[in-house]
Amino acid sequence: MSALQLEHGESAPAPARASRRRRPIAIPLGLVCLLGIAFGYLFLTAEVKPSAPMGASVDVPGGSASITGLVPLEIDGWQPPSEVAALAGEPQEGAHRVRIQVQFTALDEAGLPLDPAGFFIDGLGSGKPHPLWTSSSSMTLDQGETVNTTMVFELPDKAVALVLEDSSGSRLSLGTEHHSG
Repeated sequence: MSALQLEHGESAPAPARASRRRRPIAIPLGLVCLLGIAFGYLFLTAEVKPSAPMGASVDVPGGSASITGLVPLEIDGWQPPSEVAALAGEPQEGAHRVRIQVQFTALDEAGLPLDPAGFFIDGLGSGKPHPLWTSSSSMTLDQGETVNTTMVFELPDKAVALVLEDSSGSRLSLGTEHHSG
């Protein structure tokens, strides 16, 4: 600025620092907004897998399946017919053991291939555990044949909706009534 400008009351131009400070804040703010939009898109477009409610039948390759019983082992003290090492000790802290009874019926001419050990529990915080014990080994049911299978799982005490699922994606809801916590 010249002395002449100062004599006439003109002020000096404002420093450019304010505009420089806004730019570094705008970049992270823009990135946070983009991340929010991306996560929102992922959660809103995620496919929710349907599951059959407790007691209802669901199609499995070769036939149908339905849960006929769901009992925490600590309630009835049930034990398998022979000693099983996986069930000998206490459940892990924050978990409980559940006996799930499932009825399988072969409807196809080719029969129903059944592998109870291939089932797992899906749901928030479950970690997808496989059964600790099953009453049936791998087999193929002939058309019209029905078998009741018992599976024992160790599940978290958290009251979340869990689902019994097999490798084909067939899902049977367990509900939350069996939770002890």
